[in-house]
Amino acid sequence: MAFKLPALPKLSGRTIALLAAVVAVGVGAVAANASKQASPEAGTPAAAPASEPPAADQEVSHDATAAELKAAAALPQCRSARLVPVNRTWGIPMPSILGSTSTTCNLMYGDDPYRGSSRTGDPETAIQVLQRNLNFCYGSKLAVDGIYGSNTRAVIKMVQRKHHLVVDGIYGPKTRSAMNWRLYSMATRSWSRSCSSPL
Repeated sequence: MAFKLPALPKLSGRTIALLAAVVAVGVGAVAANASKQASPEAGTPAAAPASEPPAADQEVSHDATAAELKAAAALPQCRSARLVPVNRTWGIPMPSILGSTSTTCNLMYGDDPYRGSSRTGDPETAIQVLQRNLNFCYGSKLAVDGIYGSNTRAVIKMVQRKHHLVVDGIYGPKTRSAMNWRLYSMATRSWSRSCSSPL
């Protein structure tokens, strides 16, 4: 009689690397504990990985955050907002670079609303567009104040965790492309009833 295993889901490279890190931490902990004392329950170490992923995720995020912060410093601050067309009917209002069609910019903790000494553009509107979208699509209850403070950063971190991104609290191109957006129709001057990630 043949025993058939159920089909396993496909895993991304990042998920496999995270699982490998969790297993390595678990094996190291078991080996360290085995040298100190014998465990009466063989099933106890197996329960450890359930609580380990957040710690492993934080380690991965911490290492990657330094690189992400360097990359973020090279990007300009979003100092405008524009409607990015998705198709003939719908577009997404999102933060953008002043005087450009590019949305390859960032917003980060401390943008109040300007960053640095330059006072060009309208970063307050860019931050408000982001805050409104986070409130609608992710159920956050941010004050739409145009200040990228600790609450906005915390919601962006939650979005990054949800979409399996580096958790650094910076709204940038990767977060923009992964997150859900509410669409707007210029033709009917109406908002979509739900959110999607059409980018």
